Amino acid sequence: MNRKIIICLIVVFLLLPLANKAEAQFDLFPSPAITGSTGLLRMPSADVLPYKNFNIGVDYGVDSRTSDPILYYKMNLGTFQGLEMGIIGGTKENLSNGESQSESKIKEGVFINLKYSLSTDNSSTPLLLAIGVENLSSYNDTDIYMVATRYLKEGPKIHFGFMGVFPGDKFTPLGMLGLDFPIGDSGILILGEIFAGETIFQFDVGTRIYFSPTLTANIIGLNVFQNEDNPTGINNKCICAGFSWINPF
Repeated sequence: MNRKIIICLIVVFLLLPLANKAEAQFDLFPSPAITGSTGLLRMPSADVLPYKNFNIGVDYGVDSRTSDPILYYKMNLGTFQGLEMGIIGGTKENLSNGESQSESKIKEGVFINLKYSLSTDNSSTPLLLAIGVENLSSYNDTDIYMVATRYLKEGPKIHFGFMGVFPGDKFTPLGMLGLDFPIGDSGILILGEIFAGETIFQFDVGTRIYFSPTLTANIIGLNVFQNEDNPTGINNKCICAGFSWINPF
């Protein structure tokens, strides 16, 4: 594992004692997934950033197949009531083969994410629904989705829906299922998700640590069961560490 990733993980775990009892004391703000949209790890959720709020975030990791660095940076804004708009940039994964490229693999631009909430529910265990698009205007990284989020008693949430990705010129539909589970009142969430389609299967797992209702650290394992001899998934296997900060100023 890359030395920088190890350092990031050590810093996160050293900061664990500072994580307050955020779940019990505050309403936690939704945090972005690695692709920018509010969500879990890679999967978007039906939560949207509240109106007039914004966040920033960075995730860094290493592709296990190519040993290339992976960097994502993003920003989101609650533009209107129920509408989340954001931007995402960073490096581009090489999914076609396991050969590392010496040149920088920067995305061909900084792209737009949009998500719109189709439902409002003010109950203690709401069922939310949203539609969205990620990497809008990208040549081959754009995806569209519809997702539902069900809040359960005692804090867990179930997320399920549909995503359409465009690897190359072919449209590929995927089902997606996710769960986030709080560990008591510690402000620590365990996250897991699955993407499955005709030729694609990806399982992601990770954790999100709330040091306050608006500041989080993330440890993300993407496509952890990937077979390097026959790779499938929408991401290569990697471990990433990062943070997100809502309303930093």
